Amino acid sequence: MKNVWLAAVALMASAGLWAAPARAQSNEVQNLQNELAQLRGEIDALKGVQREGQGGDEAIKTSLKKGVFAWATEDGKFSLNMNIRVQVRLTYNDERGQDVEGPGDPNNVAGRSTNGKDFWNFRIRRLKLSWTGNIFEKEYKYEVVLLGHEGGNDIIEVARFQWAKWAEFNVNVGQAKVPYNYQQLVSSGRQQFVDRSTVDAVFNQSFGKGLWFSGVIGGDTPWIKYWAGVFNGRLRAENDFRNNDRAIVSDAFSTGPGAVDAELMPALRLETHPLGNVADDMTDFRDREASKKILFSVGVAMNWFISRFSNTALRPTGASPGSGRSRTGQDTISLTVDGHFRFYGLSVNIEWHHRHTEFHNFGPLEGNGITRNRNRPGDLTDNGFLIEIGFFILPKQLDVGVRFAMVDSDEFWLNGSENKPNGIRPDSTEVGLVVGYYLAGHSLKIQADFTYVTYQLVVNAGTVPSLPTGSSAPSRSASSIANDNSDYLNVWQLRIQLQWIF
Repeated sequence: MKNVWLAAVALMASAGLWAAPARAQSNEVQNLQNELAQLRGEIDALKGVQREGQGGDEAIKTSLKKGVFAWATEDGKFSLNMNIRVQVRLTYNDERGQDVEGPGDPNNVAGRSTNGKDFWNFRIRRLKLSWTGNIFEKEYKYEVVLLGHEGGNDIIEVARFQWAKWAEFNVNVGQAKVPYNYQQLVSSGRQQFVDRSTVDAVFNQSFGKGLWFSGVIGGDTPWIKYWAGVFNGRLRAENDFRNNDRAIVSDAFSTGPGAVDAELMPALRLETHPLGNVADDMTDFRDREASKKILFSVGVAMNWFISRFSNTALRPTGASPGSGRSRTGQDTISLTVDGHFRFYGLSVNIEWHHRHTEFHNFGPLEGNGITRNRNRPGDLTDNGFLIEIGFFILPKQLDVGVRFAMVDSDEFWLNGSENKPNGIRPDSTEVGLVVGYYLAGHSLKIQADFTYVTYQLVVNAGTVPSLPTGSSAPSRSASSIANDNSDYLNVWQLRIQLQWIF
């Protein structure tokens, strides 16, 4: 019996000695399996973010589309397109105002002569950073444009969200260009000339914040393109009865230029492209084969802008004791019709503008008869015309163009005058020539243009808007009025510009 117990104890001790290595080996295998599972998880995560072209099932793709960096998820629900646009410009400017015969000449005074304002200047005309794409679904689109050449409250140019489930009906909200004249709606990076015309400078409606609808009916042959919406409508200046709502503003009532008040501005634009879509480009930027197809479009737009203003040169005014709102107001309707033709590298762009402004009195000033006996103007009517013709000598590489633009601004009487020498801006005529060389389309191009602008001066009624050249408009001389002669300011400009976009 004693031997049996000794044998049992020996067997148990032997089993324990053999079990310890087995347990250690089992733990090591388990650890290896855990580490392998972790590595597999990390590899799967890396595969999920592989870039396009490296194989595997990509979740994020990076690409370069027409010189623009683009990122997108594989399902297309999220995308981001980013580009930077820079315009470096050299300008030579020469102004020739009324002739000055000597120290005793009546025009040899400040505000009557601008001779001697000639200069050379290098500048960064534009530096824009743009982001476009969609979020969550392909139908939820966005666009943001920031200005590196501006600052402060003007740094945001575009901040727009669009619901685009159908091509025929889109909903837009945010800040963008007011849908009005064609040349303004075409990007500054796709102009025929170095910059837009003097007509655009006088009639464009700038940027606005609001809600608008848009769409295309007809697919590849857009029989109807439309934009219709309502915007804040913020007064550009006390002598410039147009919208300018690009600045960042707060939710607080205000008066004067840029006022936040109770008035809203409706805007409407319609286009038809019966032979196919005319691209948003002032040139016929197609290859020679594609450009054999004739394309043309016609557009019409309307803008209705109402605001209060304070300009005692036009109307004696006062302010409401409660709100401080001016007791004089303006009501401006702007209309434009434009046409565009493309064939074999030839581009023709035409715009006609009509603007009618009526002035009103409110409160105690209502019905005060201020317009009687030619004392103050009751309304103003301005017209403008623009035509640009260009041709690609070498398709998508070398083009030339010409421009003719004309602004007919209304003149009016003041203080019982017998004629109408007064105005808030002069008439103008612009002619120009341009040549452009495209190294990589609009993404890398060099342009040189020469423009001649002549202004037929008026007697400035108060402070008048600056000219498109940046100069202050001189006032018409008393001697020209007495002798019934016209006064002119002539501006010559040579501009050379390099643009790159990536």
